[in-house]
Amino acid sequence: MTYKEKPYLKHPTPPPAIRTAMARASKKREKGEPVANFASGNVGQMPANLDVAEMSMKVKENIPEELGLVSEAVLKGLKNSFTKPKCLAYSTTGGTEEDKKLALEYFEKYHGIHHGDTERVMVTTGGQEAITAALRSVKTGTNIYMSKWDYAPPVPIIEDNNCKLIKIGVKEGLKPDLGELKEKAKEYSVFYISMPNNPSGFVSADTLKGIVAIMTDKNGAVIWDAPYLFTILKLDEKGAKFEEDFQNKQLSKFKETGKEFGEDVCITSSISKTCLSAGLRYGFLTANRHWVENANGIVGREDLSAPTISFYLGREILRAFLENPITHHWLNERLASRLNSLIERDLPLILPENGKFGALYALLETGEMDGAEFSNEVFERYGVVTVPAKPFFGEDTNVVRLSLVSTPWTEGDEEWMKNVEMLDRGVNELT
Repeated sequence: MTYKEKPYLKHPTPPPAIRTAMARASKKREKGEPVANFASGNVGQMPANLDVAEMSMKVKENIPEELGLVSEAVLKGLKNSFTKPKCLAYSTTGGTEEDKKLALEYFEKYHGIHHGDTERVMVTTGGQEAITAALRSVKTGTNIYMSKWDYAPPVPIIEDNNCKLIKIGVKEGLKPDLGELKEKAKEYSVFYISMPNNPSGFVSADTLKGIVAIMTDKNGAVIWDAPYLFTILKLDEKGAKFEEDFQNKQLSKFKETGKEFGEDVCITSSISKTCLSAGLRYGFLTANRHWVENANGIVGREDLSAPTISFYLGREILRAFLENPITHHWLNERLASRLNSLIERDLPLILPENGKFGALYALLETGEMDGAEFSNEVFERYGVVTVPAKPFFGEDTNVVRLSLVSTPWTEGDEEWMKNVEMLDRGVNELT
């Protein structure tokens, strides 16, 4: 790759020679060109041209259209990968050209990215690998800022990379304090943010744009973790509601940031939340060429191969979503219903105050009891599982995080309602 190196990123180190050779062979095959492949110990390739299975599964006709779309994509991926057992072989980390073109289409359509360059896109083993590779690409010693409330796993990654983590406070309504960031931001530094926010549910395109503007003014960058982009609900005094027009207005605002600042924004995402496919591990990342080369080197050294079966299924699910983006509708209707069931019981939730809610979680205050203590007690006494909020907040706090999606859904959502009843009992008796 030819590019100007960014001062906040490490100088790239190449992936293993084996990975490079495998990628060359894969590109040749994708183009339909002959290739004499002596690249790797890819023993799973040996039976890849043999017919070993017949598949006669079909999707039931009486399921919701949104779930049918995902199910059809999964079946197509299974047939493509195992009628002849191509899923047993190694596959290229970072994704094939087909994978990267699909990811690029997603970023163009929903994030306003317009570089049109597949060398600035990679596909990863889930969104978490994309986040990890993006953070580990940052130069050692760099200041990395995060909101006081944000996703917990980046913290040890930042610290292990010997970068300096600086938490930025939040104002009432869970909004990051941009004034504080403006005062503290240093030259060539980086901000990590999940938006919509895990764990708080805070959503604001204007806040994201403000953060990016501050960081790029300092010749720095932003890692925008965006797997919850399609989980935006309207929130008012009546509760939560999914309205497609309302969500689309928020998406349009978010696209403005990608259009304006794409060179110094690294965006990570996945099919996990939007397409109800968290277990398949199919994520994607776009950034400048320097960042992507770094990330590809990191992933290539540690994984050697992508999870082949996940990539076969993941690309079909992403392709189906791009053709008919509706899978999140089914999810959002149920998210709104479940959040409302918590609100209606007058549980001590901490909710955004700007009329929007996103992601899959809600914060619950635990009175005078520390969140970790409450989490242990409510589990031991009532079998209720919550997550202490300290890792998300960065210090002790009397708050826990509740997932709105851990309980399987059935018509009437009876299991969820029983779980909410047990939670309510625990909150009342412990706090």
